[in-house]
Amino acid sequence: MKRKKFYLGIALFIVVALIALTVKNEFFKEEIPPELLINKLNGIAEVNFETPLTLLDKSTTTLEEYQGKILIINFWASWCGPCQEEAPDLKTFYEQKPKNVELLAINATSYDSRENAMKFQQLYDLNFPIFLDTDRSLGKSSEVIAFPTTLIIDQKGILRHTIEGQLTQQDLQQLISEL
Repeated sequence: MKRKKFYLGIALFIVVALIALTVKNEFFKEEIPPELLINKLNGIAEVNFETPLTLLDKSTTTLEEYQGKILIINFWASWCGPCQEEAPDLKTFYEQKPKNVELLAINATSYDSRENAMKFQQLYDLNFPIFLDTDRSLGKSSEVIAFPTTLIIDQKGILRHTIEGQLTQQDLQQLISEL
């Protein structure tokens, strides 16, 4: 008799646990974080042009407006010394870049802050688009582990180079001339 009650109690516990799990999954659906790079098969990664992005001014967009261009995507943080040294070169490059090239910056906001990113933009008078990575999903999907890290993406949306560390204007010109 005690054994029947014991098994009945276990069965009841399992049923209640399954119901609770179903309710949790239905009401607290986890959002899949946006991925900047997709299709990482055979060592080839592509840009997900539908990735939702938040600009420094809190407006939102996607990379679709840059489709067909060579993209230079620079991951940085305001407290990063090499990022600070790199900023003037990025500004100069942006002002002289070819029309088929776009420079985009993504602030590691999860390790930084929007306010610091805005101060950085003003300090270096940066006029290229700056996006926020508040939950680190963009950095994770791009396998960014250090700052600065720059991705060079060809006009077809294929990742061609990932460079960890500081780049100069000449480095960027050389990299895009190879595409």
